[in-house]
Amino acid sequence: MSNDRCGAPTLGGSACRFPADRCPHEAHGRAREARPPHERSPAGAIRERDLRGLGWWLIEETLAGRVTPPEASAVNRMMHTLLQLGPTPEADERALQEVALRGLLMHGVPPRSEDEWRRAAEIFDDEALAEFRRWAAPEGEPAKHENREP
Repeated sequence: MSNDRCGAPTLGGSACRFPADRCPHEAHGRAREARPPHERSPAGAIRERDLRGLGWWLIEETLAGRVTPPEASAVNRMMHTLLQLGPTPEADERALQEVALRGLLMHGVPPRSEDEWRRAAEIFDDEALAEFRRWAAPEGEPAKHENREP
């Protein structure tokens, strides 16, 4: 028998407390299966270093009874420690590069290198990129830079 609780929402609004493998409600099984994979497991949030996603997952699982309060407390403490470490040097450098790119664009200067074009493609939509390409093209010539995937 599994110790995992069903956790599907009941008519009263609380989480179902039956063990998941013995829940008698067919609709609960469908509700459990309909949950996106990232909501069934914290693996995606951990892999992506998404503390916000992990926090919401932890709240949901604790309220549903699938994570015990002592387990939730331990994970919460680890999350707090990670937050105290602050951003990585790579994240700081990436943020500075984005600020520099936005500053250029704010003054009508298109991206100047392939790296800046790649960063712009990560940040902006196709319409904005088309406008930046228009700025970069000499008058009368088609724009050089295509919308490339990073």
